[in-house]
Amino acid sequence: MATSFAAVLFRPTEVSDRALAQGFAVALGGFDVPAPRLLVAPLRAVPGWSVAFYASGAKGIAQEDELEHACELFEEELPPGLAVLDAATAEGHPEAVVYAITYTDGRLHDDAFRFDAQGVSRHFVHDDDEGVTVGFEAPDAGESHELDAPATEDDEAEMRALDAAARPHRGSTYLSQQLGAPAIPALVGALFEADRRIVIRLVEPDATSIEAEVGRLNRALGRVNGRGAPPSPAAVGGVAPPAAYAAFVSAYDWADPADPQDLYRELAIGAVEGTLRFLRPEDLAALDADAGFRKAASSGLYPIARLMGSALGGGGTKGILALARDAEGLVLVKPSGGIVVAGPTFGELLRYLALGWSKRNEAEEDMIGALMLRARLRVEKGYGAS
Repeated sequence: MATSFAAVLFRPTEVSDRALAQGFAVALGGFDVPAPRLLVAPLRAVPGWSVAFYASGAKGIAQEDELEHACELFEEELPPGLAVLDAATAEGHPEAVVYAITYTDGRLHDDAFRFDAQGVSRHFVHDDDEGVTVGFEAPDAGESHELDAPATEDDEAEMRALDAAARPHRGSTYLSQQLGAPAIPALVGALFEADRRIVIRLVEPDATSIEAEVGRLNRALGRVNGRGAPPSPAAVGGVAPPAAYAAFVSAYDWADPADPQDLYRELAIGAVEGTLRFLRPEDLAALDADAGFRKAASSGLYPIARLMGSALGGGGTKGILALARDAEGLVLVKPSGGIVVAGPTFGELLRYLALGWSKRNEAEEDMIGALMLRARLRVEKGYGAS
């Protein structure tokens, strides 16, 4: 079996786990991969460096198909390495350097990138239907051409000649020069050692992360953390409030005098289209007494907001947004009692709201685009809340 992998290389002092997860999640915004992950290991041949190997998480996928998917992802206009660099920069590490590589020894494919504040550099060898192509890219230059090997009657000799001609152009050759150590032996060793798993997410679902997202939203709106916060939320339909929602309640600004209605209008992320208002204690009490919602809540849902039509469209209630049983995904409970995947997770909804009311830089534009793509994909595929 061929050795194949797609990976990013980084210094843990510059790139956090959160930057890795967020960067890959932004790059994967429009890709149909419901459970992508990274496996991380130190790069022992290069002290101070680590490597994160990417896997789509797709069940039953052939090795060659997995590699083709990874190559497509890593060659996108916004590839994971660049998005990881953006996330590290946002965390206060503008000096960060990130490398990326897609490689297989099953054929001539060896493609490596360097991402830093100066731009993108790349060296590659690709074997495809048109032949073997080699090339490089730099911030101010680039070229590629088809590689011709001397024709011989001995196929093995021809392959050796082709491999020798390709060697100076290989991504791993460039990566070895950059790292000061042979890249492929180091990466293969790390591949068998990698056992620390990072789930690829746009926004983390835990209570601490949700509290941080609420703080981000409050800052975007010029609000005060925790102002007018009600007591700890009560159970609804026998379902206790998840810890993430309790963190939201304690950190949100419930009494902004400049916006007493507290309406988020003209939203458009997944099935969350229209006007949203987060539920108050009296709303939760009314839903607890509502037989229709109690039936929905019997599957473990906890309500967080009411969704209404837009002002232009007539405004009626479209349903109740509720946290799913996993306390991460959101569903929309319709007035008819039907339940559909809403699209964003709770944390993603909060980030979308914060970005929607902010002046955004290029990386934040990429983030809000990924949030919307991911939500739409979940709605179309019907996954993302359980």
